[in-house]
Amino acid sequence: MYAIETAKMSSKGQMVMPDSFRKRYGWGPGATLLLIATGDSVVVQSLPQPDEDAVGRAVTEAKSAVSTIEDRLRAARTGLAAVKKLGISFPVGIEDGDARRQALERKHA
Repeated sequence: MYAIETAKMSSKGQMVMPDSFRKRYGWGPGATLLLIATGDSVVVQSLPQPDEDAVGRAVTEAKSAVSTIEDRLRAARTGLAAVKKLGISFPVGIEDGDARRQALERKHA
């Protein structure tokens, strides 16, 4: 089905989409539209808007995961330091994970 409407462009290059199109496609303030030039025509396509709540949850989960990893690394370093104080040694590289990681990064860079 075709729908035909007209719109005028302002001196600032802004265009008001007809209400029928906004309602039909669910376009509201801040909607992002993709404009595709095809010869003498322009195709307008909706781009999905991110769910702000979902983005917020993802950021919160990522921060929590990083915090958990940092807590585990601190605990592991504390544990290794305690074991070293007891006079127990480890194979080369285990006692200094940061140096080992840096060496591996250099090797595989």
